[in-house]
Amino acid sequence: MNQTQKMAILEKLISFKSVNDHEKQVAKYLQELLKDADIDSTLVPVEGDRANLVAEIGSGKPILGITGHMDVVDVELDNWQTDPFRLTAKGDKLYGRGSTDMKAGLAAMVIAMIELKQNQTPFNGTIRLMATAGEEVGQQGAKVLFDQGYMQDVDTLLVGEPSGYLAPYASKGELDIHINSVGKAAHSSMPQFGNNAVEHLIDVLNQIKQAVNDLMADVHNDVLGDTVFNIDVIHGGSQDNAIPGSANAVLNIRTIPELTNQKILETIQSVIDQYNASTTGQISMDVNMDIIPIVGKADAQIIKLVQQVAAPYAKDYYTNTLSAADLEQKKKQSSMIGVEFAPDQIMAVGIAGGTDASRLLFDKPTGANYVMFGPGNDNPHQDNEYVSQTMFLQFIEIYKELFTEFLK
Repeated sequence: MNQTQKMAILEKLISFKSVNDHEKQVAKYLQELLKDADIDSTLVPVEGDRANLVAEIGSGKPILGITGHMDVVDVELDNWQTDPFRLTAKGDKLYGRGSTDMKAGLAAMVIAMIELKQNQTPFNGTIRLMATAGEEVGQQGAKVLFDQGYMQDVDTLLVGEPSGYLAPYASKGELDIHINSVGKAAHSSMPQFGNNAVEHLIDVLNQIKQAVNDLMADVHNDVLGDTVFNIDVIHGGSQDNAIPGSANAVLNIRTIPELTNQKILETIQSVIDQYNASTTGQISMDVNMDIIPIVGKADAQIIKLVQQVAAPYAKDYYTNTLSAADLEQKKKQSSMIGVEFAPDQIMAVGIAGGTDASRLLFDKPTGANYVMFGPGNDNPHQDNEYVSQTMFLQFIEIYKELFTEFLK
């Protein structure tokens, strides 16, 4: 496959408006690509216009699972300088929604599998591609694959999320919790006839924050750091002279193994129960996201191979592709996450963001052979998202070498 053909695949993937939906269309396109290369694949329904795609090359054990998601987050069109669903090149930067997170990684894995198949590369084992739906909101697709047993015989998992030239082997969990307050509307000149939902919401949020902070105080993970608690959204009230009858807020909590999601949820529910029992408030909560933290093995074979295979590519990329300004920015970003920048080394690290690994490794939250490694940079979900063309093409070659070495 030549470079023009590889770029055309990424361009086609970007053109699918798979914004938290319609992943089935992406899956069908990938299925046709794989079929043309004589690689069998299976569509695994999720719901509606959503589906996963599973494909394999090779046979027997060990099984290397490789995964990437087909959905993307929404866009604010007015903030984009290009059409977000049309891959646009400006120098080495390829702009488009999902270019970094994570259609470049998905394309690179699929192209690598196709080229290995076409070259009749011998394997002592199996590569299983699992392209998922719904990663960005709830990881529904990964849950379906786990529940249907696609991970039961997988020995090692590689997630092609945008790591750049780092090798994350641990990721925090995530809780998205909606706190709802129901009161009674009234004229603001006569508040005694109402029940102020906003005031109740503020009061209970303060109590929740204090209770969770108390839990977090002495709990730390050496790789992932501390639990992170945020109040990200708050709504309430409709006009200046009306007591609000409803209000709500959204909490986002990034979790570590030492303070479980369940413990946090039980604590928040206890605060709500006590508040409702002692005030006129009517507070409830809904959990929209509940994924666990994952801590793999820093010395796993897959990480050692990533470091061995990718190091020359990283050195070439930092030396010959990245501008001086971008290189300086990379050094600053590395420092901010506690990583010493080294252009010829692939550092094994922990990260704050979650991946489908939280669902796929649900029964192996610690000690799994797992790495996140894919093309991309630090702008997922941002306006004017882009990926380096050089890095994208490098990762195709890296994946081919990595898969071959792993299944020697």
